[in-house]
Amino acid sequence: MKSKLVLLVLFLLPLVAFAQKDTRETQSQISYQVSPNGPQGVETRQYNETKINEIVSKIREARLAGDVQKSEQLQRELESVTGNISERKISGQNDGGFTSEVLNQQLGENDYNLTIINSDPNWAVATSTDRVTGRIYVVSAKYSGSPTVSDTIKIYSSTNNGISWTLVARIQNSSPINWKIDELDIEAVNNGTTSYIFIVAGYVSGGNENVVLFRYNSGGGEFFANVLYTGTAGNRFFYPRITSDNGVYTTNSYVYVICTQDTALTPPNWRLLDKFCILTTPFVASPPITYRNNFTYNCYAWYYSPVPDTTTMYNDIAYSDSAGFDYIVTVSNFYRSAGFYNLYLSYSKDFGVTVPAKPQISETRVNYKPRIGSTQLDAGGAQYMMIGYTRQFSSSDWDPFYQRTTNNGLTWSGGYISSTTDSTMYTDVVSIPRVQNTFRCSYMVKTGANGTIWTRSFNNGTFLNAFTLASGMTPLFTPIRSGYRYSVDSCFNVAEYIGGNSALAYSGCSGSLVGIGNNESNISYKLSQNYPNPFNPVTKISYSIANSGFVSLKIYDITGRLVSTLVNEIKSAGNYIIDFNGENLPSGAYFCKLESGSFSDIIKLMLIK
Repeated sequence: MKSKLVLLVLFLLPLVAFAQKDTRETQSQISYQVSPNGPQGVETRQYNETKINEIVSKIREARLAGDVQKSEQLQRELESVTGNISERKISGQNDGGFTSEVLNQQLGENDYNLTIINSDPNWAVATSTDRVTGRIYVVSAKYSGSPTVSDTIKIYSSTNNGISWTLVARIQNSSPINWKIDELDIEAVNNGTTSYIFIVAGYVSGGNENVVLFRYNSGGGEFFANVLYTGTAGNRFFYPRITSDNGVYTTNSYVYVICTQDTALTPPNWRLLDKFCILTTPFVASPPITYRNNFTYNCYAWYYSPVPDTTTMYNDIAYSDSAGFDYIVTVSNFYRSAGFYNLYLSYSKDFGVTVPAKPQISETRVNYKPRIGSTQLDAGGAQYMMIGYTRQFSSSDWDPFYQRTTNNGLTWSGGYISSTTDSTMYTDVVSIPRVQNTFRCSYMVKTGANGTIWTRSFNNGTFLNAFTLASGMTPLFTPIRSGYRYSVDSCFNVAEYIGGNSALAYSGCSGSLVGIGNNESNISYKLSQNYPNPFNPVTKISYSIANSGFVSLKIYDITGRLVSTLVNEIKSAGNYIIDFNGENLPSGAYFCKLESGSFSDIIKLMLIK
């Protein structure tokens, strides 16, 4: 009997030793079943779905028309119909004692590819791009050097695709506020005339861990602060993430925030859960914060109670346009939770006022910090999303991994962003709003004693070559955040060292820092159908230019008379979005014509008042 056992072990050993990664993209398994002793979704309730869908449809119509008052009235009606009268917080413009100092300090230009934005010791860094103006924003959390001295948040902007920067403002507190590692996120939201910078951050004050929301008006000075969640000795809030639906709406955009609540108590009382809130009037002086607490433990979608081990819950959030519905998608994971490695999703098409659908993407390996992005509004009805996360293959081999969907989460497929045998320590993904099926991935890899930062693009359904941005980085913790810019090479990333080694902006994937080649500039000429169509009175027109040159974009009426010139100048190659306002025109059919070089195309627009 012993000899047979030895023979069996010897037979199995080669299989283990020569296990290979399957680098093909494969269909992922989706499940709605939950384990009775693992993560749970919040309880379900019965609703009048016909009435809910009717109200949600009216909200969308009001938002597309820019009618803020009507959409707010309908939001309250939606809460009344569902019986979910959510907690709503309205506070002053300076909740928590935070203040902002306007600086507008020019920092000057550095190398085209690499700009040292600051030389501060930074806890965290994040980036967002104004989809209307193309202005890039970076926010950093500066460490003061002392737990008794308040840390500082700094806001930077670039109007030339990340080459030079302006220190716009500084946010601080008279009390000792200490920001937390990698707990910083930013969303630039343009209301048609002004870019508003929304920032969420996790911080420690008086030993308690809290989450705060800031809003800064790029037009100058207007500042708003709201402590979203206040922790206690046995109850902490952390890891906030933020998004908006500004890729679809302008004057009536919504802003969405998710974070983690940890009771930090001993079992069987210790639990982790997600918390979600929404700003439906984000541009008013003191925007109300509406919290969606869906019954079980006052969480939004997923919770784990009791938590059996040293588990951490990470969440992220995205917005996607889905066949006439506003679709809010969240992703969560429970890091270090033995046997529960799935990605836990939630889908809501009613702004979280009812319990969302809660599918899971099956995972068999430990994974860490999922990030999700959506291109928000896509031609042809397909809705694209991508999740990026760090995934363990073996004890010494962690990889950047992805899941993606082309049908708004009905099905998912996954694979490796990079399958090399090393230790990826951080993975990020960002989408480019309104650019079809296009995402930017970045990841930091530990190779020996040093770390290397990589970026890889997924352009219109295809992964391009990976590019190295920097080597010799601190391998212990070098967060990298993906961004984008509207230029020939739309690649943009920011990174920071922990402990005092600068915030860095990488403004492209070509030039002396790369040396690997550049496959980024595969943009083609294209004039996309305007959205919405029919429209009243504003619609958005997207177009792409393959080569720099003179561009003409004009609107004609049914008789061929020129009624508006939207673009008539030299443009760099890239993707562009422009608003057309037909407020002073009568209802009817109009034509938009794009000309650049030998390329010409026309689309038909319908203005209905």
